[in-house]
Amino acid sequence: MNMKKSKLKCCLLALSVTAAIVPAAVYADNQTDNLRQQVDDLQNQVDRLENTAAELNTDSSFHMAGYGSVEYADPDSGNAAFNKVLVAPIIHYNYQDWLMFETEFELSNTADGDTELALEYASINLFLNDYVALGAGKFLSPIGQFRQNLHPSWINKAVSAPAGFGHGGAAPLTETGLQLRGGFPLGEMRANYAVYVGNGPTLAAAVEGQGGDYELAIEEVETEARTSDPDGKKSFGGRLGLLPFPGLEIGISAAKSKATVTAASAGGHDGPELDIESTGEFDYDVIGADFRYGWNNLELRGEYLKTEIGEGSAGVEFHSDDLPDGYAGPAEFDDVEVGEWKAWYLQAAYKIPSTSFEVVVRTSELQTPHSGENYSQRTLGLNYLFAPHVIAKLNYEMKDYDSSGADDEDTVRVQLAYGF
Repeated sequence: MNMKKSKLKCCLLALSVTAAIVPAAVYADNQTDNLRQQVDDLQNQVDRLENTAAELNTDSSFHMAGYGSVEYADPDSGNAAFNKVLVAPIIHYNYQDWLMFETEFELSNTADGDTELALEYASINLFLNDYVALGAGKFLSPIGQFRQNLHPSWINKAVSAPAGFGHGGAAPLTETGLQLRGGFPLGEMRANYAVYVGNGPTLAAAVEGQGGDYELAIEEVETEARTSDPDGKKSFGGRLGLLPFPGLEIGISAAKSKATVTAASAGGHDGPELDIESTGEFDYDVIGADFRYGWNNLELRGEYLKTEIGEGSAGVEFHSDDLPDGYAGPAEFDDVEVGEWKAWYLQAAYKIPSTSFEVVVRTSELQTPHSGENYSQRTLGLNYLFAPHVIAKLNYEMKDYDSSGADDEDTVRVQLAYGF
């Protein structure tokens, strides 16, 4: 009897276990079927997307980037104002992996409420191999570092540019022509390079003096890219950068060309314009050096550029019939005052550990053939990085002129910049 009860218990236990396992197995099978169905649905969606992409030609791709900023300035010699609003959209268009078109537009407001539109650059780039890209069009000058890599407001550590590295300074700005650039290994080091040929610069001159004692002087080297070449002589130049070890880059730059006077005035920039009849050619030479060193939260940068305008092959003559009323100077100059434009800066930026604050110190200087335009500039700054591409800057800028006739000026500058 006990034997029968024991067998009965074993049968009941087996039935109980079977009753528990069978639904679980059925449930597992159902789950597996559901997962398989989801995978099949996903595969069908991927196939449809691939077919759609093939119909839309995946050889081409489009990308938009850029930056924008808002500035506020409070100079000690004038009224405080929100003095600049800027947006610079950058468009990239790629075809397969061997062609890229890129362009940047800059839109900004003016003091009287108008809007200025400028084409910063536009070029077609062919990637010839892993080490060489050929660009054609308008491009940022590869001379030095600041103009080609650091001038966007969200990258520049200070609100303004260093002395001499903006318009009317010593540093070339843009060029129209052809450019080869790339990088390559050099033993244990890395190197990058850029070489170009372009239309080159032009010169702006002014008649200076009074009482019968007059001279014609080169006032400014104009390096905004043009689609004309008044003297017919091309400009050649480039930069070589060496990276001996991570964190350090050292660069040297040079350019050479001829330049001719295309604009002249009586009595400086604000004087009446003089109509040029003929002009000579002047030597144009640029040399420069730059460095960048980064270590932990510290970044050091420096740059030096010298632009020299040498003696011309002939004088400058104005149309005598078109001289403005009241102009007492001569219509022809055999000799033209030339000279050198030199600029340099040193900058240190330190990101305070475990915070979003960054301290910036910069000193810079511009020297020209005209003493009234020479000045040094020192900037103390505190930045706050909301994100790597969103930055707020507070600068105290001190501008000291060499000439006793020009007033020194201290300015508080604030900027909010965003790179997208």
